[in-house]
Amino acid sequence: MFGEINQHMAFYRLLVLVLCQRIPRTMTIPIIYSGRNVIDGGKEAAQMISTRVTQQWHLRYPVISAPMLGVSGGALASSVSSAGGLGMIAVGPAQDGHWIKSEVAKIAPGLHFGVGFIEWDVARRPQILEETLSLQPFLVSISFGSVKPYVHRVHEAGALVVTQVNSLEDARSAEECGVDAVVIQGREAGGHTGELSTLTLLQSVVPIMHIPVLAAGGIATPQGICAALMAGAEGVWMGTRFEACHESLLVDRIISRLIESHAEDTVITRLYDQILHAPWPSKYPGRVVSNQFVRRWLSQEITDDAAKELTEGVQAYDPDTIPIYAGESVQFVQDRESAHHVVVQLMQQAEAWWKERSQVISS
Repeated sequence: MFGEINQHMAFYRLLVLVLCQRIPRTMTIPIIYSGRNVIDGGKEAAQMISTRVTQQWHLRYPVISAPMLGVSGGALASSVSSAGGLGMIAVGPAQDGHWIKSEVAKIAPGLHFGVGFIEWDVARRPQILEETLSLQPFLVSISFGSVKPYVHRVHEAGALVVTQVNSLEDARSAEECGVDAVVIQGREAGGHTGELSTLTLLQSVVPIMHIPVLAAGGIATPQGICAALMAGAEGVWMGTRFEACHESLLVDRIISRLIESHAEDTVITRLYDQILHAPWPSKYPGRVVSNQFVRRWLSQEITDDAAKELTEGVQAYDPDTIPIYAGESVQFVQDRESAHHVVVQLMQQAEAWWKERSQVISS
């Protein structure tokens, strides 16, 4: 298996680097409590949503930016953490220890940050985890495989460990492995995902968990955040909403396509993984923004011409060819903002929405 991975990894790295423009073009129910909390550069709020995640992780808001390859670097993580959430850096086959160190250096002193890995990548090169742990992350996520071999080492280094799951069985297994929280990811999510919806997973997983559950997939609005919290999540693991932020690693052409897109424009497919011979397990297809390349090759047999066309599209930054991973919530990505502003605005509105709906329900 590793031989096949190495054979195709060069092109996989090329794809991520081009998206980042780095090569030439050749169950505890949340509550609202009263208090004065300094947020957004000195502005004060009279209330805040509080969960075990905010209390135990020392966060102002229960918002974690999902680690997205080609999107989540140090600047994005720093901006999210500075707003009172927890920002994540995404590490995949294209990133090495030097890159991770350079991205961590972009995080403002004193801010917590997390780093997210793909399990099959860590298994192939365990030194990347060791290099990351030496940088003292607050949290490490290892997903799309068994987290069990890594839990003790991450805890030994002083970091929290979480894993993303797509089924009730995987959630049970993760808790037994000793993780500090599980992220349940619904099929509404962008990127590689499972088969069940976010709400279905929340209703299945929350009642049996003794550790915090974070919700991912389709969450990008104040109402979505409140819905996840009311269903028993103790935080949101939000990705797509941050893709168009000023601090995103994506190039402008890709961001413009995201802003133009709607939920109906996304599709779940293994097309790109099949063409790239990427080592993703078959149970994790990817949700992308559909484009001309996807529509053409989904309707016919994949040949060498597909790989050639994809290579040319990557080199040209062509949004009609390359994979643009995004969730159904892409329709709520309407302009470019700072990630700090996104977090603060969403949570201030979520708090107001929570209070308003509570009054409606109680009446």
